[in-house]
Amino acid sequence: SLPCSFGDQYRGCGHYVRIYQTGITYDCARPNCRLSAAHMHRTARNCGCNMEFSDHRRVRNLFQTKCDACLEYEGGGSDGYGHRTGRHG
Repeated sequence: SLPCSFGDQYRGCGHYVRIYQTGITYDCARPNCRLSAAHMHRTARNCGCNMEFSDHRRVRNLFQTKCDACLEYEGGGSDGYGHRTGRHG
C-alpha cells in the first residue's frame, strides 16, 4: 500500500519535504506484500512476507536550493523571500 502525499522537492540537497497527505492509498498489487489485496498468504497468521510501507510522492514545488533544515544546519539561513543570507558567526 502506498499513501499519497504532496510536498516540496529540493534539488540543492535532494530532500523531499512532505506538506500533507491526501488520505488516498494505492495498492502495490504485489503478492509478497502483506498490505496488498493481492497477498498470496491470506489465511496464514505468521508469513514472512514484506510489510514495508512506502510513500507515493507528488511534487508540489521544485526548488533548486537546499531545504530550510539543511540551510540552518550549515549555519546559513534565508530571509523571508527564500534568499540565502549567508553564514553567521
